[in-house]
Amino acid sequence: MNTVYTETILDHYAHPRNWGRLAAPDIVADTDDPSCGDQVHLELSLDAEGRVAQVAFEGEGCMISMASASLFTERVMGKRLEELEALTEEEVLNWLDAPIPPTRRRCALSPLTALRAGLAAYRRAFAGG
Repeated sequence: MNTVYTETILDHYAHPRNWGRLAAPDIVADTDDPSCGDQVHLELSLDAEGRVAQVAFEGEGCMISMASASLFTERVMGKRLEELEALTEEEVLNWLDAPIPPTRRRCALSPLTALRAGLAAYRRAFAGG
């Protein structure tokens, strides 16, 4: 398939997973790209071992950013903080299983951008980092 709008992207856009807010998130993060209007709000709750126990997102933007955020929430469930911090752009792009053109990479990476900001704030506030 030569189009970026694969079944996976269409499905996650039409039926976003983990949409909403959490009652008591440990990590809260936002990203806002004024050049295209994509906005992602990401919330994660951690269990006693520091793994993602719950995750939710809200946002608005293009099909790619919203589908990526939905898929992202499924893929980070159960990961430890160290695993979250080690996520790469290429790994997140591969999760989409679509040919993301360079002009749309920022859209597809919006949940990772939000997560990185949230992790940095969490480390500063709770881990003394």
